[in-house]
Amino acid sequence: MKPTWKAEELLEYERQVAARPLHEMPGEVLEDILIPARGFMRARTLQPGQVIRFIDVEGQQVPDVILYDPKNLKNCSSMTNSVSLAKTWKLTTGHSIYAKFGQRMATIIADTVGTSVAMGGFCNPALNELRYGIEGTHSCRLNFVASMSDYNLSPADIEEGCFVPFQHNEYRSDGSVEKKPTPSKAGDYLELRADMAIIVAVSNCPSEHNLTNGWNPTPLRIVIYQPQTASI
Repeated sequence: MKPTWKAEELLEYERQVAARPLHEMPGEVLEDILIPARGFMRARTLQPGQVIRFIDVEGQQVPDVILYDPKNLKNCSSMTNSVSLAKTWKLTTGHSIYAKFGQRMATIIADTVGTSVAMGGFCNPALNELRYGIEGTHSCRLNFVASMSDYNLSPADIEEGCFVPFQHNEYRSDGSVEKKPTPSKAGDYLELRADMAIIVAVSNCPSEHNLTNGWNPTPLRIVIYQPQTASI
């Protein structure tokens, strides 16, 4: 993606990306959504058995994802519970995401990259100001607020229950943690199957002051589908 665009060039690019044909999906496509660079997806409710696929359009772009219980918005995804039950911080195919109050919310059923971050946190204006000395940056926190606008959540209501497919952190034996280049390539994807009714909020991570998105945020494509054979 170019570092700078004229408005009409950017719009045409996004329309072209949105119109790219999908690879054959293993079920009925319910929604096909393009999230522009630095943008968000309006939160959707998935029913048990439905699948959401996160597709990296250009490569080295990460989605930030929070799941909510429609019956209780305080019961969101918990990375602490998910990692504790998986007994690994390397959540990938076969691992599940659990709620704060213990319900199994979703299971990873496909992962072409094999690296994700399950620390729970996300970029936010205060953290970015501390890291970079810049006030008012784009952030996943504010993207999540926009994503959940129909539910009237404020920035203070967005808890650290975030799962980040494709992101790559290196955890060293001396206790240090370093962000590494995200290895995802154009077309890579991760799929979550809903194991209960869930609200899915997505931020297309806008970080551009570090290498999380290769210094260059780009679009994501989201496909929600009903598998031909649903099983939970």
